[in-house]
Amino acid sequence: MKNRICYLLCVLLFSACSVKRLDESARANISLPVEYAEPEKPKKTGKQTVIDMKDHLGNVTTYVQTEKDKEGKQQLSVQLSEVTVTAKLKSIPERFGKIDIDFIVTVPEVLIDKEWQLNLTPFLIKKEEHIPFDDLVITGDEFDKMRMAGYKAYDNYLSKIIPDSLFNGHFVNMKAFNKHIKAYEKSEYNRVYKDSMDYVHYTNYINRLNSRYKIFNAKMYRSRQWLARRLGFDDIKDRYAVFGRDTVHVSQFYGNRYNELVNLIPQFYLLREVTDHTIIRKYRHEKYRYEFVNDYRPVTASDSAILMTKYYRTKLIERNDRLIAGKEAMFEKLVKFPKNPNARLDSIIFNKGNFEYYYHQELAADEDSKRMQLYMNGEVNTLQGMNYQLPVSDTLTYSVSSMIQFLDMTPRYMRKIIERKASSSLRANIIFGVGKSDLDINLNGNRTEIDKVQQMIEGLTGTGEFVMDSISLAATSSPEGSYRSNLLLSKSRAESIKKFLLTSLTDIEAIDKMLITHSKGEDWQTLSNLIRDSTSIPNQEAILGIIAENADPDKKETEIRNRYPEDYKIIRSELYPKLRAVDFTFHVHRKGMIKDTIHTTEPDLVYADAIKLMEKRKYSQALRILTDYADWNTGICLMSLGYDQGAYALFINEKESSDSEYLLAILASRLGKEQEAVRRYQRACELDSTKRWRGALDPEIKKLIKAYSFNQEDEDIEL
Repeated sequence: MKNRICYLLCVLLFSACSVKRLDESARANISLPVEYAEPEKPKKTGKQTVIDMKDHLGNVTTYVQTEKDKEGKQQLSVQLSEVTVTAKLKSIPERFGKIDIDFIVTVPEVLIDKEWQLNLTPFLIKKEEHIPFDDLVITGDEFDKMRMAGYKAYDNYLSKIIPDSLFNGHFVNMKAFNKHIKAYEKSEYNRVYKDSMDYVHYTNYINRLNSRYKIFNAKMYRSRQWLARRLGFDDIKDRYAVFGRDTVHVSQFYGNRYNELVNLIPQFYLLREVTDHTIIRKYRHEKYRYEFVNDYRPVTASDSAILMTKYYRTKLIERNDRLIAGKEAMFEKLVKFPKNPNARLDSIIFNKGNFEYYYHQELAADEDSKRMQLYMNGEVNTLQGMNYQLPVSDTLTYSVSSMIQFLDMTPRYMRKIIERKASSSLRANIIFGVGKSDLDINLNGNRTEIDKVQQMIEGLTGTGEFVMDSISLAATSSPEGSYRSNLLLSKSRAESIKKFLLTSLTDIEAIDKMLITHSKGEDWQTLSNLIRDSTSIPNQEAILGIIAENADPDKKETEIRNRYPEDYKIIRSELYPKLRAVDFTFHVHRKGMIKDTIHTTEPDLVYADAIKLMEKRKYSQALRILTDYADWNTGICLMSLGYDQGAYALFINEKESSDSEYLLAILASRLGKEQEAVRRYQRACELDSTKRWRGALDPEIKKLIKAYSFNQEDEDIEL
């Protein structure tokens, strides 16, 4: 017994000693990449994608991205020389509204273990917002085996769950169900067949009975004819034919005798007919009162679904439901280390050594992307269930250069002519009763319309800039009635509104002299516009022709009413009310201004808004405004959106300067005009030596600097 206890203690001690401990000072770090050897075209070697980078001494380091093993798993083969980068700040260009963020993730060997999983999350700081990038997951071989074993166990659990597509085959006694359906269909067929044959037999029986009754009834009528002859009815007819009347009332006597005999002896009165009382009992059923109808009732889908529930294997269904309900809990139990769905890279490390990964992220430029920072958090999970938070990485800073740094921020002014006198108009749909001119302020929306007039007056004179000269009221009417009466009616309505305004605008000096009334009468022009815009008038063009061709207003209305009565009803009910309105015209002058016109300049606020949009990197919105200006800043906007040919056409006409030559060098490089790009860049540097340093920020110029060894003293440039 003691030996066994000692053995177990030794095993536990050995196991504890074999667990690798995490160095708490170890951390994964990020650094800026060195210059691309071939930035546009990463190389592919076999299954691997590699990127070459060159350090300041010219040494090339190959960064291997990912490959797949035979089982289809992603893995990294890390065979890289150590790279030391000390810079923490990088200037990156913005192109076409996009920014490329790239950095190197470095994981030291001490954080890589076959029984560990390392989760790394880069965060971008933009203004005060911390934006997470996709995770990097580095998994040890043994850790992955354990994880996949958990997924396999969970897959085995899921395999026990029967999907809905196989429900009937597993949870319904289909043999009994199909047997029931066949039995029902057979019984239905037999029922319909029996009903049809019963009706055939009934029809044959009725036909035979009618034939028999026809014979009996024929005999009865022949017996009545014999009785009539026996009673001398033929002699009575002859007498009536001669005298034209029954002279001795013999026919009445014999007629009564005939009726007595007919009603006394069945041979004379018994008429046989097919009724419920004359047919046999079995054919008195209700179903024989109507023609036969094939009412075969097939099994519908809903009938089948309801019927199927009687054949459910309830216990198996309950078991399957329990398995489905327990999926989430079973996943947590079996899969201790679930896969990261947000991982950009989930690779398995087989070999030892430092791990390095080139990380690239494209961002949309906005107003907060001028200067950004990047850091990385990480954690280590072990097979033993322990979790370690890694120290935060270094912080990288990205300074974003863009074309908006070349914006011309000089305020743009526009010439404006200010006139002493001005006017403003307002149409008020004030409602009057039919044929009435008295203003009812509480009728429909009249109070709201009058309030609009008062608000317009306050808006024009409230700031003190304008002084009111006069207010013109022109009332219009709809065309019902005569033109003369409508002209007088509209005038009366204008006077009624003036009278009301005189009582409500008493605070305006000399308001009684400012209010001037006019009468327009019938407003045929507005009516024509309303008819033209309407979609509910079928004879629209014909009615517009009547209005245009007929000079007499009274004849216009009469002709429309007579020729197109249905259209007239629509016009009168829907359009006429809109013609009963008052047009207000407010005449004002600028206070203190003597001359009729003044020429002045003022800032172009629309153009200023476009510049603000450019600063916020909202280039597409800015271009909608700047297109009409076609100036320097329009060219900057076109460059930022990649419309290089349009931008080139604008800048080529600009006066020569270091900025214009530099921008034309960028555009020429983009358009494939390399020799022109070199010449213009050299000229820009001659005009402004700082352009030599700016060139390192723009990839189009940086490419030229590298190709032609610019900015190196003591070296001539041969083009």
